[in-house]
Amino acid sequence: MEGVVEEEKSDTWNFPLYFPSLEEVKAIIQNKGSFWVNQLETFHVNWDGSDFSEGGSMTDTLRSSHLIANNIRAVSESLLTSHFGDEMINELFDRFREKIEEYAAKEKTEYTNLVISVTNGRMI
Repeated sequence: MEGVVEEEKSDTWNFPLYFPSLEEVKAIIQNKGSFWVNQLETFHVNWDGSDFSEGGSMTDTLRSSHLIANNIRAVSESLLTSHFGDEMINELFDRFREKIEEYAAKEKTEYTNLVISVTNGRMI
């Protein structure tokens, strides 16, 4: 809308992400029949990797937002620059960091990770 990115490039960008539930993961493993699920648990990790298990809260959202934006940038920058070019990449991640800072000031910023223990379900 601001003209930073060509409309055609914006319209053709697709980066699908899907985060299955614990039940979906377990059902897929069991339906395939190759493995038995011994243990399946979830745990939460803060977006910036800090530990608030003692009941603390995120006090330095600016620092945290930089860590989060840099982590996402490390994973996605090459995909973004190959599609959009590198002219706008710094501005994109500056804006992204600002959005994260706003969000982190109001909401919990956690990933849910799965830990899965399986054994071979086929008889040898």
